[in-house]
Amino acid sequence: TMGSTFVVLQGSRIETIDSESIPPGIKERRQKAKIDENGILQENILLRSPSYAAAFVIGGHVNGLVEWKTKDGVSLKEIENSEEN
Repeated sequence: TMGSTFVVLQGSRIETIDSESIPPGIKERRQKAKIDENGILQENILLRSPSYAAAFVIGGHVNGLVEWKTKDGVSLKEIENSEEN
């Protein structure tokens, strides 16, 4: 199976400075992506995990299951756990 794909949407605000902990592949994706001088993404970016998507946005290593939240503050991990029951 192809598994999940996560899309960072055009118009998203992207941190423009890479931290030391950024995964090399994500650093490369950020360099190639169309991001304007205000840090606004100009295209949709597809990534293969929530952590890669989060790393792309913040410019560092991050646990996407914990960091991605709904507008009500529910984490992706909590959503996945509730779907299993």
